[in-house]
Amino acid sequence: MIKDNKNKLNRRMAFRVFQRANLFYCKIDRNQDIQTQHDIKPMSSILYSYQEVAKSGGMTDELSFEAGLPDSESLDNDTLNVNISTSGLSFTCKEQLQAGDYLLTRILLLADMTNITCCCKVVYCKPSNPYENDRYPYLIGVRFVNLAIDDRKVLDGFLEKRRKQQFIRNGLLLLAAIIFLAVPDQVLDYLLTLAHYLLEVILHLLHLLFEYVESTLDHIVEHLFHTGLHQTQIIVFYTLVAFATILLYGLWLILPSICLRFSQALREHYSRKMASLLYYWGEQTLQAKVGMVLLGVVSSICYAYFGV
Repeated sequence: MIKDNKNKLNRRMAFRVFQRANLFYCKIDRNQDIQTQHDIKPMSSILYSYQEVAKSGGMTDELSFEAGLPDSESLDNDTLNVNISTSGLSFTCKEQLQAGDYLLTRILLLADMTNITCCCKVVYCKPSNPYENDRYPYLIGVRFVNLAIDDRKVLDGFLEKRRKQQFIRNGLLLLAAIIFLAVPDQVLDYLLTLAHYLLEVILHLLHLLFEYVESTLDHIVEHLFHTGLHQTQIIVFYTLVAFATILLYGLWLILPSICLRFSQALREHYSRKMASLLYYWGEQTLQAKVGMVLLGVVSSICYAYFGV
């Protein structure tokens, strides 16, 4: 439990959003003075001052103006996977940090074109999920320090949007699960019928595409080589065989990587969900655990007895 803006906030129970985001950080050295916002000039004011000097005749040529512009700055320690809430965030990174370290972070939420720069305090550092794509070895958890009210409103709006999307998605999944448990035979029959219909439509479209390509090639070969019907069919047949061979070879080259990425995504999703469930289970009291187990057993027995 932490205090934020004189209000108690349970960091563990806060709503969290997992997504890919561009996040950059740098450690704050306690032995050095930290510049305040008034000491750091925004880039717009710097450029405006240079433009005023140029207008007054201080910089007569373009090279002098360009030489006087500030140098570019880049932040290392870029991260990939970000789990963000209203109280803090966690992310994977290359560097092993220590609990109690202070960071200056910049979060780029590309989905909403949002940029938040704030200070954070490291809460924990542990090995990252081994199934994360392009994973970094350490998982860092931080809490926000002195987050401005306007930035908190921006973050709350972003999380509220994601909360509504997650609520709708989970509601639809729960509705689908209830329908399947209520009438499993009808649902399976409907799915099989739908799959059969889609397969027929796809095969019909592929047949039409093949006929169109074959007819187009017939006209092209006849026009270019002035061949007869039999010669045209032979040329078109071997041309189609060559195209099919190239297509199958290309598919053979990319199919293993596609299957590997898909299996990696499944393992990553499964590992993340299992970690979330184990965390949720560990936070429950013994009475709540016994109640959930009994509820699951009773529900399974009732479904097996009355539904099957």
